[in-house]
Amino acid sequence: MFANLKHIYDSFSPKERRFFVGAGTIGVISAIVLTALWVEGSTRVVAAEGGEFIEGVIGQPAYVNPLLATTEADKNLARLVFSSLTSLAEKVEASKDGRTWKVRLKERLTWHDGEKLTSDDVIFTVQKIQDPETQSPLAVAWQGVLATRLSELELQFVLANPYAFFSYNLDSLYVVPKHLLDDVAPPNWRLSEFNLQPVGSGAYAFASYKARSDGFVETYRLAANPLYHNGRPFISEIVFRFFSQSEDLVKEFNAGRVDGLAGLPVSDLKQVERPHAMLSFQLPRYYAVFLNQSKNLALKELEVRRALTFATDTSRILADILQNRGAEVMSPIPSGAPYAISKDRGESFSPELAKETLEGAGWKFVEEKGYREKAIKSSTIPLELNLVVPQIGFLVQTANELRSMWERVGFKINVIAQSPEEVTNTIIKNRDYEMLLFGNILGPSSDLFSFWHSSERFFPGLNLSIYSNKKVDSLIVSTRQNLAPDNRHEQFEELQSTIIADYPAVFLYSPDYLYLVPKGLQGIEAQHIAEPADRFRDASLWYLKTARAFKS
Repeated sequence: MFANLKHIYDSFSPKERRFFVGAGTIGVISAIVLTALWVEGSTRVVAAEGGEFIEGVIGQPAYVNPLLATTEADKNLARLVFSSLTSLAEKVEASKDGRTWKVRLKERLTWHDGEKLTSDDVIFTVQKIQDPETQSPLAVAWQGVLATRLSELELQFVLANPYAFFSYNLDSLYVVPKHLLDDVAPPNWRLSEFNLQPVGSGAYAFASYKARSDGFVETYRLAANPLYHNGRPFISEIVFRFFSQSEDLVKEFNAGRVDGLAGLPVSDLKQVERPHAMLSFQLPRYYAVFLNQSKNLALKELEVRRALTFATDTSRILADILQNRGAEVMSPIPSGAPYAISKDRGESFSPELAKETLEGAGWKFVEEKGYREKAIKSSTIPLELNLVVPQIGFLVQTANELRSMWERVGFKINVIAQSPEEVTNTIIKNRDYEMLLFGNILGPSSDLFSFWHSSERFFPGLNLSIYSNKKVDSLIVSTRQNLAPDNRHEQFEELQSTIIADYPAVFLYSPDYLYLVPKGLQGIEAQHIAEPADRFRDASLWYLKTARAFKS
């Protein structure tokens, strides 16, 4: 056949040969194009297995154990190695009175070592959290909860009192293996090798870690769990690299030796030179200036507290300090968190209204002093306030901007910057401040008890305004016990409106949690998460490689 074609080709004139070659070339190209179009039309791009993702973290892993983890380094790893009870559950049911919760586990659940995961592991986990000798930071959330076995796959929780937010407890309960930890005495848990070589049931399993001679862990390697109950993860390995300084981490990110960079302050973004995608996660946290009325006579007056709020331009602060990478906060629950209200504080930024409010309350501006004063009984009280702030870049910037805004309406503000350790361990513990610029981190349920109930006014409570309002106390308790979602929403709205009306704090902003990743990483979406480590909850769906599959 080819000989005949060659004979025919040889019989062509030069012009005919050129025409023949051109026509043949066009035919071949057309066939290729048509085939490509057919393939594209008949198939779709899908995630494929493979690849390695390297996460950079400031700090060190010490307790990759969800019952002990408190640092971001430990929690990041624990999210990948262990599974939450809700992800392990086939069904969760609550009784009408909200006191009994039954859980049925999925079939054929296993630990990374191949052992079966059962209800005994869940009960063991809860009991160890409750054991004082374990010293678990989760103990408070599980007080008064009795966990009992119904079968190998079923268990129930009985609560001393109805708790509307108990589903969040289940969602944040990461189960540990009884067969590996039952023989370890709780006082020795923090000494166990399990903390750096854990066995979980999560999307990724511990593979290895590398430490320097001084004990500093440089890398920590996780491998995809092929038996993961939600399906084998696409990315084959996730490697964590640990750093002491953020400058070193950014340098490695720019060099392409780190893929994931999380929690970088907005002010440091200018150091990032490598092309990347930036995901903005929202957290249930906010920053505010908490007002301690017991430390300054002027702060006892509602008009003074209102004037501080009127004189605060949160939109400008958000733009100047956070480059608009965040949201203004007008209430004790930031937008995006459960039960957040859309209603603002009632009045917008207005320096004129702030001045009128102060004048109406008898605070007169003294030109030669540059601030206001007021005669109270036989004394003249200056409108002078001390603002304590942790020595953290964006917070000190915020404090200085607030001072400028407030002094324009007649306040005298003294900014006192202290080390974060001093603020946390001494100043907050002793409630030794007039005003405090600090952050609140709510739980996933938006339960306000720890932050605004009067019983939490003093250490170790987190009521930083030393706020007391009987109506608020009652509403907080009601929201915790109310099992009707619609009515609970109404209670939360009334609760927040009541707090706002008392002006116990100047609410400012909720910064976005920024996560820088390669543009090629797919399957990840920015969303509202309970804490930074939760960005890994769906890591099994992330992918770096793709393939084409025929459309179904």
